[in-house]
Amino acid sequence: MFNLHVSDIFSRSFLSISPDLELTDAIDQLIKHNVIGAPVVDESGALIGYLSEQDCLHPLTTNSYFCDGRIQVKEVMSKEVLTCALNDSLLDIAARMQRRHQPKRYPVVEQGKIIGMVERSQVLQALSQSYRSCSAA
Repeated sequence: MFNLHVSDIFSRSFLSISPDLELTDAIDQLIKHNVIGAPVVDESGALIGYLSEQDCLHPLTTNSYFCDGRIQVKEVMSKEVLTCALNDSLLDIAARMQRRHQPKRYPVVEQGKIIGMVERSQVLQALSQSYRSCSAA
């Protein structure tokens, strides 16, 4: 029986971004770390937003055209962030990830602070291993 939880697979190592970071610097960080988005955290480590590649497109195209000033992450980040908890079932997270327009990366939050990330590739690997063990039996 499948009984894995986020706590079994999440990563404690992740990129986080400051809300005051200039947008192009944040994009450089996303590219450097090869991720499609990152949580935005305040000085205390509390999750306050999420910056995705999608969030960056409109302000970049608009400001590139008009050459308008500096853009900070806090101006374009998503403020409503879908998160998960350590005790969430991987089957539940997999179901959420399958829905249209749902994130493929979820911040793992404990007591209001981000403690890690869980990605679709991690969920896929765990489900694949579970499936293999079922078919081997």
